[in-house]
Amino acid sequence: MTLEETQDGGVFIHILLAVYLFGALAIICDDYFVPSCEHICTGLKLQEDVAGATFMAAGSSTPEFFTSVVGVFIAQSDVGVGTIVGSAVFNILFIIAACGLFTGMVVELSWWPMFRDLIFYIISIVALIIAIYDGEALIMFLFYIVYIIIMYFNPLLETKALNLVAKLRDRYFPQSEEEQTLLENEEHESFSYTDLLDKQSIETGFTDVVEEDLIKVEHINQEKDHDYESPWEIPDSFLMRLFWVAMCPVKALVYVTIPDCRKPGKWRKLFLLTFLCSIIWIAGLSYLMVWMVTIAGDSLEIPDTVMGLTLLAAGTSVPDCLASILVARDGLGDMAVSNSIGSNIFDILMCLGFPWLLETLRTGGDESVLINSAGLTYSSIILLSTVAFLLVAVLLNKWKLDKKLGATFMFVYVIVIALACLFELNIFGDFNAPACPR
Repeated sequence: MTLEETQDGGVFIHILLAVYLFGALAIICDDYFVPSCEHICTGLKLQEDVAGATFMAAGSSTPEFFTSVVGVFIAQSDVGVGTIVGSAVFNILFIIAACGLFTGMVVELSWWPMFRDLIFYIISIVALIIAIYDGEALIMFLFYIVYIIIMYFNPLLETKALNLVAKLRDRYFPQSEEEQTLLENEEHESFSYTDLLDKQSIETGFTDVVEEDLIKVEHINQEKDHDYESPWEIPDSFLMRLFWVAMCPVKALVYVTIPDCRKPGKWRKLFLLTFLCSIIWIAGLSYLMVWMVTIAGDSLEIPDTVMGLTLLAAGTSVPDCLASILVARDGLGDMAVSNSIGSNIFDILMCLGFPWLLETLRTGGDESVLINSAGLTYSSIILLSTVAFLLVAVLLNKWKLDKKLGATFMFVYVIVIALACLFELNIFGDFNAPACPR
């Protein structure tokens, strides 16, 4: 279809295809990807925030990874940091906003997972700046290896962090005898409860808070297995029946290509295979959806720089958004937030750093990867500003993810993207080269 045909009405076909692909992604994330991630938590004895920041973040970020690989090795195109800004801002602000607005419940958040991931996210931004100015991509890959190692020792680090905070609180904010007695009674009751459920894990060094989180994830998975519904069960409402009929081809394809780890019996042990098959489907469908969105944006004469910050950033981050909303609805707020932040860490250190490293190794250092560093200062300021806003907003909201926090994040997202688009369009200065005429 030519540009003239799309502008004469053919653009609606691409928009409808993009919406259909969005529905297909929703089915795969809801029925296969998120359940496999939750089974990874219990099967590999991971905390839900660790699984969200590693497995879920890496799996849902496969579209960005493959896009970056194609840009470096095949298209030989400019993999600029401007394309990361839109996706990073979307992950931090829009995804958390969507979780707050669409979960339908107030979700409690823990300070340690967010603090841990945000610290490493800041390190990732600094590593990106160093790599661009110094031309060394290995440092980004090594930082991600360190991040994985930190995640491996997360239970021990969390216990030490909680103990340190408790000591500092007792030293600088001493409590009265009545408050101390009440706190000890609450801690004793919480310890006794977890001790009855799993005494051995308490002895290995887990705190009662961490153990309750693991028990909660296992309980949720048991409920999901018990309430498993066949994908061929016809819904009751008329609108859901229309959606079911429209998505039957997708349901049939994924049913025969992805093992469903929600089903009882031997299927539950195939959660890793479910995870791998899901991310292959997610990568392919995301590529097609971004393709449709790109054609639609081009036919509507939306500038490439603006499209990269808005439509393309949203398109490539749809799996992250859907996965975070689904786990937040299960009450796993830490997993949802860790997924959004962990996706940014993966995008910067692996989606950019790893292809750069492979390309420099392939050429033996004789050739360099083309990178547009224009506007790097304002891009870094935007990324760091979202980190500061996230911390302050969650702290003021008393570590609760609700509709009030979601609406605030959505408002700030619109403001930040509007300002970023103005920078990309050179309204505030000559940051980017003018677009080529059609």
